Amino acid sequence: MELTLNLHALLLFHTVASTGSVTAAAKKLNISQPAISAQIRSFERQHEVVLFEKKGRKIALTPIAQRLLQPTEKLFALEEQIRIILEDYHRHPRGKLRITGNYMATSVLIPKWASLFKQKYPEVAVKIATVNSEQALESLLQYETDVAIFGHDGLPDQRLQSLYCLELYRDTFQFVVAPSHRFANQGIAVEAVMKEPFIMREEGSTTRKRLIQLCEENNVSSPAIELEFNGLNETIQAVVAGYGVSFVPSLAANRFIQAGELAEVLVPVKKTITNRIMLAAHDPSLLENYVRDFISIALNSLGQKEIF
Repeated sequence: MELTLNLHALLLFHTVASTGSVTAAAKKLNISQPAISAQIRSFERQHEVVLFEKKGRKIALTPIAQRLLQPTEKLFALEEQIRIILEDYHRHPRGKLRITGNYMATSVLIPKWASLFKQKYPEVAVKIATVNSEQALESLLQYETDVAIFGHDGLPDQRLQSLYCLELYRDTFQFVVAPSHRFANQGIAVEAVMKEPFIMREEGSTTRKRLIQLCEENNVSSPAIELEFNGLNETIQAVVAGYGVSFVPSLAANRFIQAGELAEVLVPVKKTITNRIMLAAHDPSLLENYVRDFISIALNSLGQKEIF
Protein backbone atom coordinates (compact mmCIF):
# COMPACT_ATOMS: atom_id res chain seq x y z
CA MET A 1 0.00 0.00 0.00
CA GLU A 2 1.40 3.38 -1.01
CA LEU A 3 1.92 5.85 1.83
CA THR A 4 0.66 9.42 1.53
CA LEU A 5 2.96 11.91 3.22
CA ASN A 6 1.62 15.00 4.93
CA LEU A 7 4.37 17.48 4.00
CA HIS A 8 3.04 20.11 6.39
CA ALA A 9 3.32 17.67 9.28
CA LEU A 10 6.86 16.85 8.16
CA LEU A 11 7.67 20.56 8.17
CA LEU A 12 6.34 20.82 11.72
CA PHE A 13 8.42 17.81 12.76
CA HIS A 14 11.53 19.25 11.13
CA THR A 15 11.06 22.65 12.75
CA VAL A 16 10.55 21.15 16.21
CA ALA A 17 13.58 18.90 15.73
CA SER A 18 15.84 21.71 14.50
CA THR A 19 14.72 24.31 17.08
CA GLY A 20 14.64 21.85 19.99
CA SER A 21 11.13 22.50 21.26
CA VAL A 22 7.48 22.91 20.29
CA THR A 23 7.53 26.37 21.83
CA ALA A 24 10.40 27.55 19.61
CA ALA A 25 8.82 25.95 16.54
CA ALA A 26 5.49 27.66 17.25
CA LYS A 27 7.21 31.03 17.53
CA LYS A 28 9.17 30.49 14.31
CA LEU A 29 6.17 29.31 12.26
CA ASN A 30 3.59 31.54 13.97
CA ILE A 31 1.42 28.50 14.71
CA SER A 32 -0.04 27.59 18.10
CA GLN A 33 1.70 24.91 20.15
CA PRO A 34 -1.44 22.71 20.43
CA ALA A 35 -1.85 22.78 16.64
CA ILE A 36 1.74 21.64 16.12
CA SER A 37 1.47 18.87 18.72
CA ALA A 38 -1.86 17.66 17.28
CA GLN A 39 -0.52 17.40 13.70
CA ILE A 40 2.63 15.61 14.79
CA ARG A 41 0.57 13.11 16.85
CA SER A 42 -1.68 12.55 13.83
CA PHE A 43 1.38 11.87 11.66
CA GLU A 44 2.72 9.43 14.27
CA ARG A 45 -0.60 7.53 14.41
CA GLN A 46 -0.87 7.39 10.62
CA HIS A 47 2.60 5.91 10.19
CA GLU A 48 2.77 4.02 13.51
CA VAL A 49 5.93 5.75 14.68
CA VAL A 50 7.04 7.82 17.66
CA LEU A 51 9.10 10.87 16.76
CA PHE A 52 9.83 12.49 20.12
CA GLU A 53 10.34 11.28 23.65
CA LYS A 54 10.53 13.31 26.84
CA LYS A 55 13.81 13.51 28.73
CA GLY A 56 13.20 15.62 31.77
CA ARG A 57 11.87 18.96 30.62
CA LYS A 58 13.32 18.52 27.15
CA ILE A 59 12.36 16.40 24.18
CA ALA A 60 14.68 14.07 22.28
CA LEU A 61 14.51 12.51 18.85
CA THR A 62 13.73 8.81 18.67
CA PRO A 63 15.89 6.64 16.35
CA ILE A 64 13.34 6.87 13.51
CA ALA A 65 13.16 10.66 13.92
CA GLN A 66 16.95 10.88 13.70
CA ARG A 67 16.78 9.00 10.40
CA LEU A 68 14.12 11.38 9.09
CA LEU A 69 15.95 14.57 10.07
CA GLN A 70 18.50 14.70 7.24
CA PRO A 71 16.06 13.83 4.41
CA THR A 72 13.56 16.41 5.65
CA GLU A 73 16.34 19.00 5.84
CA LYS A 74 17.13 18.34 2.17
CA LEU A 75 13.43 18.31 1.29
CA PHE A 76 12.75 21.75 2.73
CA ALA A 77 16.02 23.14 1.38
CA LEU A 78 14.78 22.14 -2.08
CA GLU A 79 11.40 23.66 -1.32
CA GLU A 80 13.16 26.93 -0.50
CA GLN A 81 15.09 26.74 -3.76
CA ILE A 82 11.85 26.20 -5.70
CA ARG A 83 10.37 29.25 -4.00
CA ILE A 84 13.43 31.33 -4.94
CA ILE A 85 13.25 30.10 -8.57
CA LEU A 86 9.59 31.13 -8.78
CA GLU A 87 10.31 34.53 -7.20
CA ASP A 88 13.25 35.03 -9.57
CA TYR A 89 11.01 34.18 -12.51
CA HIS A 90 8.63 37.01 -11.62
CA ARG A 91 11.44 39.47 -10.81
CA HIS A 92 13.46 38.45 -13.88
CA PRO A 93 11.02 37.07 -16.50
CA ARG A 94 13.79 36.95 -19.13
CA GLY A 95 15.96 34.80 -16.89
CA LYS A 96 18.69 35.01 -14.25
CA LEU A 97 22.13 33.43 -14.44
CA ARG A 98 23.74 32.66 -11.08
CA ILE A 99 27.49 32.04 -11.13
CA THR A 100 29.51 31.11 -8.06
CA GLY A 101 33.30 30.90 -8.15
CA ASN A 102 36.41 31.04 -6.06
CA TYR A 103 38.39 34.29 -5.98
CA MET A 104 40.62 33.42 -8.91
CA ALA A 105 37.64 32.55 -11.08
CA THR A 106 35.63 35.66 -10.25
CA SER A 107 38.58 38.07 -10.48
CA VAL A 108 40.53 36.65 -13.44
CA LEU A 109 38.27 34.43 -15.57
CA ILE A 110 34.60 35.23 -15.11
CA PRO A 111 34.57 39.03 -15.77
CA LYS A 112 35.40 38.54 -19.46
CA TRP A 113 32.91 35.70 -19.85
CA ALA A 114 30.16 37.66 -18.09
CA SER A 115 30.78 40.65 -20.38
CA LEU A 116 30.55 38.49 -23.51
CA PHE A 117 27.42 36.84 -22.13
CA LYS A 118 25.66 40.16 -21.42
CA GLN A 119 26.40 41.35 -24.94
CA LYS A 120 24.43 38.35 -26.20
CA TYR A 121 21.77 38.31 -23.45
CA PRO A 122 21.34 41.90 -22.22
CA GLU A 123 17.92 41.07 -20.77
CA VAL A 124 19.17 38.22 -18.53
CA ALA A 125 20.15 39.21 -15.00
CA VAL A 126 23.57 37.96 -13.88
CA LYS A 127 24.57 37.41 -10.25
CA ILE A 128 28.20 36.51 -9.46
CA ALA A 129 29.22 35.38 -5.97
CA THR A 130 32.77 34.88 -4.67
CA VAL A 131 33.36 32.13 -2.10
CA ASN A 132 36.02 29.49 -1.52
CA SER A 133 36.11 26.36 -3.67
CA GLU A 134 34.35 24.13 -1.16
CA GLN A 135 31.50 26.61 -0.77
CA ALA A 136 31.20 27.03 -4.54
CA LEU A 137 30.67 23.30 -5.00
CA GLU A 138 28.21 23.09 -2.10
CA SER A 139 26.18 26.00 -3.46
CA LEU A 140 25.72 24.09 -6.71
CA LEU A 141 24.78 20.88 -4.93
CA GLN A 142 22.17 22.83 -2.97
CA TYR A 143 20.78 24.37 -6.21
CA GLU A 144 21.78 27.85 -5.04
CA THR A 145 23.70 28.55 -8.25
CA ASP A 146 23.57 27.54 -11.91
CA VAL A 147 27.31 27.32 -12.60
CA ALA A 148 30.12 26.77 -10.11
CA ILE A 149 33.80 27.34 -10.91
CA PHE A 150 36.28 26.14 -8.31
CA GLY A 151 39.66 24.57 -7.65
CA HIS A 152 39.95 20.81 -7.36
CA ASP A 153 42.83 18.47 -6.56
CA GLY A 154 41.77 15.79 -9.04
CA LEU A 155 41.12 13.18 -6.36
CA PRO A 156 37.88 11.15 -6.54
CA ASP A 157 34.93 13.05 -5.09
CA GLN A 158 31.53 11.34 -5.03
CA ARG A 159 29.79 14.72 -5.03
CA LEU A 160 30.99 15.35 -8.57
CA GLN A 161 29.44 12.15 -9.93
CA SER A 162 25.96 13.65 -10.03
CA LEU A 163 27.18 16.81 -11.80
CA TYR A 164 28.30 17.82 -15.26
CA CYS A 165 32.00 18.73 -14.80
CA LEU A 166 34.70 20.13 -17.07
CA GLU A 167 38.33 20.97 -16.41
CA LEU A 168 38.81 24.54 -17.64
CA TYR A 169 42.37 25.29 -16.67
CA ARG A 170 45.32 23.80 -14.81
CA ASP A 171 47.29 26.24 -12.68
CA THR A 172 50.34 25.99 -10.42
CA PHE A 173 51.01 27.48 -6.98
CA GLN A 174 53.97 29.56 -5.88
CA PHE A 175 55.42 31.16 -2.77
CA VAL A 176 55.35 34.96 -2.80
CA VAL A 177 56.65 37.79 -0.64
CA ALA A 178 56.94 41.56 -0.89
CA PRO A 179 59.82 42.71 -3.14
CA SER A 180 61.61 44.08 -0.04
CA HIS A 181 61.57 40.68 1.73
CA ARG A 182 64.95 38.96 2.12
CA PHE A 183 63.57 35.87 0.32
CA ALA A 184 62.45 37.85 -2.75
CA ASN A 185 63.61 36.14 -5.97
CA GLN A 186 65.91 33.89 -3.94
CA GLY A 187 66.30 30.11 -3.94
CA ILE A 188 65.23 29.06 -0.43
CA ALA A 189 64.87 25.56 1.04
CA VAL A 190 61.30 24.54 1.82
CA GLU A 191 62.21 23.96 5.50
CA ALA A 192 63.40 27.57 5.83
CA VAL A 193 60.34 29.02 4.13
CA MET A 194 58.01 27.12 6.46
CA LYS A 195 59.60 28.79 9.49
CA GLU A 196 58.44 32.20 8.28
CA PRO A 197 55.10 33.73 9.34
CA PHE A 198 52.46 32.93 6.73
CA ILE A 199 49.44 34.81 5.43
CA MET A 200 46.83 32.39 4.13
CA ARG A 201 43.24 31.84 3.09
CA GLU A 202 40.74 30.30 5.50
CA GLU A 203 40.44 26.56 6.15
CA GLY A 204 38.46 24.87 3.36
CA SER A 205 40.03 27.06 0.68
CA THR A 206 41.95 25.44 -2.16
CA THR A 207 45.16 27.35 -1.41
CA ARG A 208 45.15 26.23 2.23
CA LYS A 209 44.60 22.61 1.19
CA ARG A 210 47.44 22.73 -1.35
CA LEU A 211 49.87 24.19 1.20
CA ILE A 212 49.12 21.33 3.59
CA GLN A 213 49.53 18.87 0.69
CA LEU A 214 52.95 20.34 -0.16
CA CYS A 215 54.09 20.07 3.47
CA GLU A 216 53.02 16.44 3.67
CA GLU A 217 54.73 15.53 0.39
CA ASN A 218 57.98 17.19 1.48
CA ASN A 219 57.91 15.90 5.07
CA VAL A 220 58.00 19.35 6.67
CA SER A 221 55.83 20.87 9.38
CA SER A 222 53.08 23.25 8.35
CA PRO A 223 53.94 26.92 8.91
CA ALA A 224 52.39 29.16 11.52
CA ILE A 225 49.47 31.04 9.97
CA GLU A 226 49.86 34.49 11.49
CA LEU A 227 47.22 36.22 9.36
CA GLU A 228 44.14 34.52 7.90
CA PHE A 229 41.72 36.06 5.42
CA ASN A 230 38.47 34.90 3.84
CA GLY A 231 39.65 35.98 0.41
CA LEU A 232 42.64 35.62 -1.89
CA ASN A 233 42.79 39.32 -2.76
CA GLU A 234 42.99 40.28 0.91
CA THR A 235 45.73 37.68 1.41
CA ILE A 236 47.79 39.02 -1.49
CA GLN A 237 47.33 42.64 -0.40
CA ALA A 238 48.66 41.80 3.07
CA VAL A 239 51.79 40.27 1.49
CA VAL A 240 52.17 43.31 -0.80
CA ALA A 241 52.13 45.47 2.34
CA GLY A 242 55.33 43.76 3.47
CA TYR A 243 54.47 41.08 6.03
CA GLY A 244 55.15 37.37 5.76
CA VAL A 245 54.99 34.72 3.06
CA SER A 246 52.03 33.28 1.20
CA PHE A 247 51.34 30.36 -1.14
CA VAL A 248 49.00 31.39 -3.94
CA PRO A 249 47.82 30.37 -7.43
CA SER A 250 50.13 31.61 -10.18
CA LEU A 251 47.19 32.88 -12.21
CA ALA A 252 46.28 35.27 -9.39
CA ALA A 253 49.87 36.24 -8.48
CA ASN A 254 51.28 36.91 -11.97
CA ARG A 255 49.82 40.37 -12.46
CA PHE A 256 51.14 41.50 -9.05
CA ILE A 257 54.59 40.10 -9.87
CA GLN A 258 54.60 41.81 -13.27
CA ALA A 259 53.60 45.09 -11.59
CA GLY A 260 56.50 44.77 -9.13
CA GLU A 261 54.19 44.46 -6.12
CA LEU A 262 55.07 40.83 -5.35
CA ALA A 263 58.17 38.70 -5.76
CA GLU A 264 58.42 34.94 -6.09
CA VAL A 265 60.37 32.75 -3.69
CA LEU A 266 62.10 29.95 -5.62
CA VAL A 267 61.49 26.89 -3.46
CA PRO A 268 62.65 23.47 -4.71
CA VAL A 269 60.02 20.84 -3.87
CA LYS A 270 59.55 17.17 -4.73
CA LYS A 271 56.53 17.84 -6.94
CA THR A 272 54.93 20.97 -8.33
CA ILE A 273 51.54 21.52 -6.75
CA THR A 274 48.89 22.05 -9.40
CA ASN A 275 45.31 23.18 -9.19
CA ARG A 276 42.56 22.14 -11.57
CA ILE A 277 40.00 24.84 -12.25
CA MET A 278 36.70 23.04 -12.70
CA LEU A 279 33.37 24.19 -14.09
CA ALA A 280 30.35 22.29 -12.85
CA ALA A 281 26.62 22.44 -13.49
CA HIS A 282 23.65 20.14 -13.25
CA ASP A 283 22.40 17.98 -16.14
CA PRO A 284 22.88 20.14 -19.29
CA SER A 285 19.65 18.86 -20.80
CA LEU A 286 17.76 20.51 -17.92
CA LEU A 287 19.57 23.85 -18.10
CA GLU A 288 18.18 27.01 -19.65
CA ASN A 289 19.65 27.76 -23.08
CA TYR A 290 21.40 30.87 -21.78
CA VAL A 291 23.14 28.85 -19.04
CA ARG A 292 24.48 26.45 -21.65
CA ASP A 293 25.57 29.44 -23.75
CA PHE A 294 27.53 30.87 -20.83
CA ILE A 295 29.39 27.57 -20.51
CA SER A 296 30.12 27.61 -24.25
CA ILE A 297 31.44 31.18 -23.97
CA ALA A 298 33.82 30.08 -21.20
CA LEU A 299 35.07 27.15 -23.25
CA ASN A 300 35.55 29.21 -26.41
CA SER A 301 37.48 31.84 -24.46
CA LEU A 302 39.91 29.16 -23.32
CA GLY A 303 40.19 27.63 -26.79
CA GLN A 304 38.19 24.54 -25.89
CA LYS A 305 35.58 22.95 -28.08
CA GLU A 306 31.92 23.73 -27.60
CA ILE A 307 29.94 20.86 -26.09
CA PHE A 308 26.33 21.77 -26.82
